[in-house]
Amino acid sequence: MDLSLDHFGVLQIEPTDTCNLSCSMCAPHHEGWEQVHRVPKGRMDLALYERILRGLAEDDCRFDHLIFQWLGDPSLHPELERMMGLAQDYLLGRVGYLRVDTNAIVLTPARMSRLVEVYRRQPELPLLLVFTLDALSPETYLRVKGQDALGRVRRHVRHLLRERARLAGEVRLNVELQFVVQDGNAH
Repeated sequence: MDLSLDHFGVLQIEPTDTCNLSCSMCAPHHEGWEQVHRVPKGRMDLALYERILRGLAEDDCRFDHLIFQWLGDPSLHPELERMMGLAQDYLLGRVGYLRVDTNAIVLTPARMSRLVEVYRRQPELPLLLVFTLDALSPETYLRVKGQDALGRVRRHVRHLLRERARLAGEVRLNVELQFVVQDGNAH
């Protein structure tokens, strides 16, 4: 029996630890922390990111997938599309897929289309977009996320779903709608 592994774990990259929401379950943003792990919040430098990817490629490191996210929303990094393109360039054949977790507030239809175009450069590396909704009504969204943005999020996600349907057969663009049950939305 062969128990060898092709990929080891998950590579998690945090383009930014800032967020445009103050979700009740997320202490750093709900409580307004100015720093995380004693480091001021900010954005990852693109040159540092590319050095990390280059080193991983040179060492032939392999991962199940690369996830863009941790404490912040990666869509707030102005160069997320470039970061995804670099991941394709350096990690193709070294990761099973790319994953972006986002609240989709700033992913306008134009920006969603840019993400899809970056992805289309190398569609053999599947992309999973995870949209953190956490509410079914605008009132609940405001209560648990701290902002009245559910309508905007729905419009952005619908645009992406239409784009995916338009490109059916050309791309393996996967979408997941995430709902974290917590006080305020469990009903």
